[in-house]
Amino acid sequence: MPIAERAGHTIHYEALGDPSAPPLLLIMGLSLSSRAWETLPRRLSERFRVLLFDNRGTGRSGRKRLVYRMRDLADDAAAVLDAANVTKADVFGISMGGMIAQELALRHPHRVRRLALGATFASWVRGRKPSLRTAIDLLAMNLGRRFATADRLARVLVSREFHAANPDATLAWIRRSEHASFRCSAAQFAAVLRHGTARRLAHIGAPTLVITGSADRLVPPRNSEVLAAAIPGAKLVILQGAGHVFPLEREDETVRALTQHFLGAAQSPAA
Repeated sequence: MPIAERAGHTIHYEALGDPSAPPLLLIMGLSLSSRAWETLPRRLSERFRVLLFDNRGTGRSGRKRLVYRMRDLADDAAAVLDAANVTKADVFGISMGGMIAQELALRHPHRVRRLALGATFASWVRGRKPSLRTAIDLLAMNLGRRFATADRLARVLVSREFHAANPDATLAWIRRSEHASFRCSAAQFAAVLRHGTARRLAHIGAPTLVITGSADRLVPPRNSEVLAAAIPGAKLVILQGAGHVFPLEREDETVRALTQHFLGAAQSPAA
């Protein structure tokens, strides 16, 4: 079991694919382990050397400290690259993972070749908020299994159409994803509330793809539009009808968009 270490903290990670292929780092979102990626890493490993890891407080990574900062989580991601002997990688982060990816690109620009930001925002304070009902559902689903009903999870994470066609899929996915304890979820959520890169996004020099679902109720699509407008040369892709966890609903389209971006992105003007 590969382990990266940083400041006395352990980070579990895995590597898939040909070691000589272009490296691709995947960064998961709030409260979930890297198992939440489901089959996406395996599919991407056909073209990339895929690195995935458990953010602190999730999966098999350490649970030290009660306060997390987004920059610390970004430094954890850089430590994974160090442990895997990767100098520079393509990076895809979703939701909170997209916030970590922003900080990684800003704090360690020489480590990020190309960047993809999924269903995320630059600032909670300045960003477009979810509805009150969605916020309440998010809080409830992090309180424990008793509150994480299939309908509640679906309202937060997927589109109405996907849930209607797959009524048990979202709950089964959450259970496979090793949801973190309430304490660790709260620590990560506090980092999300303090996240703020809006005034620094112009400094991102890596070619960037911003991708979201038009039916995302947790992180409204307007946040992705703001990100794409603020990052020089960024491309925006909106998956029509998809919810927050668009890789679960639209895996084929996600693989296609990421592969085209990471293997075909031109050098940015800043580079």
